[in-house]
Amino acid sequence: MGRIRCTVEGGFAVVRMDDGKVNAIESGWCAEFGATLDRVEADPGVTALLLFGRPGCFCAGLDRKLLPKLAPAELRATTQAFVSTMERVFLFPKPVLAGSAGHALAGGLMLYLASDLRFAVDDVDSRYGLPEVSQGIPLIGSTAAICTAAMAPVRHAELLLHGRQLKASEAFEWGLVHELAASREALEARALERAGALRGLELGAYRATKRALRAPLLEEARASTERILGDLPRGNPFSAPRRAP
Repeated sequence: MGRIRCTVEGGFAVVRMDDGKVNAIESGWCAEFGATLDRVEADPGVTALLLFGRPGCFCAGLDRKLLPKLAPAELRATTQAFVSTMERVFLFPKPVLAGSAGHALAGGLMLYLASDLRFAVDDVDSRYGLPEVSQGIPLIGSTAAICTAAMAPVRHAELLLHGRQLKASEAFEWGLVHELAASREALEARALERAGALRGLELGAYRATKRALRAPLLEEARASTERILGDLPRGNPFSAPRRAP
């Protein structure tokens, strides 16, 4: 069984990420996920994409065990694949609904925030956060833009710069989560219900409006993205010792 599974249920593409661990992202994952997006986008019978993680973890972001071992060119390619994947989800021409029944951290939170409607199980153990800066890793321009688009400017410093981690209820209060659910089953049922309510959207107008709203944000950020990516061959920031939170 693959780590990314996609089934079509009632006109919705239901994508489940489950690698048995924390749904870590690397270049192979990006290729597999991209192929899934290709199929969903090309299927005229699919009106929305629903994205779920595994119990306890939506996604923990880039594979921190693998990244320190990569040569500079490999690191640059992996980083570019990740950035391109996040941008594609952010601009995806059909509604994207994400449901988290666990942690969404670092690149995993970026993936979550790139979605259009976000659901979470209301539990006290799950954490939502961006620890990159506190670990010595600069946030890439366009992925930072995706994150800042999902929250009020007053929240930017705490989440992006200071590495604050939120419980699900706090993430809801901050606007990162649109709806809370009491259980994973209730979360998935509600996401399907909301997807059904969006079925009547005219997708041509939806696609054009989403691009009009979001593409300028990415274009403005790409200059800094290219500058940071261009610096990566000079060293591997992921090889530095991890700092205590």
